[in-house]
Amino acid sequence: MDLTAPVLTPQPSPQAPGSRASQRLRLAIRESELRSRQRQAAHLRCQESLARFGQAALAKREPKELVSDAVEAVVEGLAAQAVVYVEPGPQPGELVLRGGVGYDSQIVASAPGNPLEAVLAGGEPFVGAAAELPFAWARALGAAAVFAVRGDKGVRGALCALGQREDGYLAEELAFMSTAASLLSTGLQRIDSERRLAFLAQFDPLTGLANRTLLADRFAQMIVQAKRRGAPLGVLFIDLDDFKLVNDRLGHSAGDALLAQVALRLQATVRTGDTVARISGDEFAVVLADLGRPDDAAVVAQKILDRLAEPVSLGGEQTFVTASIGIASFPTDGDYVDALLGAADAAMYRAKQSGRNAYQFFTAEITQRTRARAQLAFELRTALERGEFALAYQPKFDLASGKACGAEALLRWMHPQRGMVSPAEFIPVLEDTGLIVQVGEWVIRRVCEDLKGWIASGLRPMPIALNLSARQFRQKDLDSRIRGLVAAAGVDPALIELEITESQLMQDPEHAIRIMRSLRDGGIRIAIDDFGTGYSSLAYLTRFPVKALKIDRSFVADVFSDHADAAIVRTIIEMAHQLGFTVVAEGVETDRQAAFLRQFGCEQAQGFLFARPMPAAELLSASSIH
Repeated sequence: MDLTAPVLTPQPSPQAPGSRASQRLRLAIRESELRSRQRQAAHLRCQESLARFGQAALAKREPKELVSDAVEAVVEGLAAQAVVYVEPGPQPGELVLRGGVGYDSQIVASAPGNPLEAVLAGGEPFVGAAAELPFAWARALGAAAVFAVRGDKGVRGALCALGQREDGYLAEELAFMSTAASLLSTGLQRIDSERRLAFLAQFDPLTGLANRTLLADRFAQMIVQAKRRGAPLGVLFIDLDDFKLVNDRLGHSAGDALLAQVALRLQATVRTGDTVARISGDEFAVVLADLGRPDDAAVVAQKILDRLAEPVSLGGEQTFVTASIGIASFPTDGDYVDALLGAADAAMYRAKQSGRNAYQFFTAEITQRTRARAQLAFELRTALERGEFALAYQPKFDLASGKACGAEALLRWMHPQRGMVSPAEFIPVLEDTGLIVQVGEWVIRRVCEDLKGWIASGLRPMPIALNLSARQFRQKDLDSRIRGLVAAAGVDPALIELEITESQLMQDPEHAIRIMRSLRDGGIRIAIDDFGTGYSSLAYLTRFPVKALKIDRSFVADVFSDHADAAIVRTIIEMAHQLGFTVVAEGVETDRQAAFLRQFGCEQAQGFLFARPMPAAELLSASSIH
């Protein structure tokens, strides 16, 4: 080896063609993978935020709390710098910012034509620059996304997200915002519906007075306090004279306006600690606390008569109204709510019989009515044995097809001397005496027999609805009794539908759930009758194995004269559909009412517009039923 030879230093070989492009490709792939992981993380974050907010939308009871949860969900899901919920302000051109993050709550001025005003007016979302929004603090931010939050009557507000990014929000982020706004809309509407139903549970929607349920509760508390103090109480039962003439002459809207005026005058006449309630129709009650002596109730009654005698302006026309008032006293005339209200009611009828526009104390003479009631109870005990009861059937119709889809069985009593007795007269007596249990079981057997007869005649059987009374529903073995009766008759249980009122359900909800589930398991259908007149807690309503809700006839009657009743009907239909219930409307008498119900998705209806109650033989032969 020649050590003197020069040593050659190795030189780096030249790069292969395309190596820099490969590095750029690898870098781009890593960046793409990083963005993909970021998008996946953002997507997961959005889904988790929506899941938590969805639970809040079902559980929250206050709008403020729900809005706050919506804002937090958007902040978390989008990592937004500012989120705000906006509603129209109290004055035109004002906006109210509520429950936001990244700004101070405030009322701001809003010029017509800005994007936020357009969202609130038309409901279309806005995606653009934050600086276009009417918020001074938004000018320092970049992108904005605004989505409408809808209510029963259109857009109620807007959910806004604002961030530093200049390139705007991605499609999946906008979808997240849209879903969050939709969940907020649904949650707020649910809270509104619950509040409307809660209000109806205790207050009369027309007058704002306590209803019969709240009156009974307050009256019972006042009785307890009066017992402790040894002080008398007075109760006035007030019925307007010839109120029907006002409705007939001026229309139901004028009648409602008169009732509202009467309510204001009654409240203005009594003290703060007294209770004023609307019992039903044109009947009111006043409970007077801390009376010096029972006769002082007469002073208040006369003041009420004097106040009501003042003219009322209805549609530009002067109208006069008088009233008949019955007075009962605690403890002289009774020591519990029903007894005292019954005594005052009886005294009111005596005042009406004596010439009206007067008051009458409950007296021993009025007990003659009580004796007449006792005689009625005695005659009812033998009516079943003598075969004096009968059933009438009122068909139910499918509003979409116009075809009969079922019927309701109604109890009738043909008295041997008096002829047909009104159910309003004898059914309360059956209830009070407990005879309703025996008669109710007869009704079930009779319906089963009629169903078997129709089937034997070759007709398509329809479900028949039966009313369960409060006394029946309190039976611990009601489910086994009814299932046994239906099984013994050999009738398909699916053809039997039991109607139970809200008030019955809420007296003992756990008992109701147990009975209804057992009946449901036996194939028998359940419907809630007179829905809207009592308060079924939504927490319980979802637990009741119910197939249908029947809207009370009082709401149907006034859907065109009372905006509150129309809103209540729409709310009940929407809520029932969300819970998977069929909706049946009672007391439909006009084509306009039927069209209104059909428009908002009510499935079935019954009333004089379609058919009056009829004997089983007529139901069998009616061509509209085939």
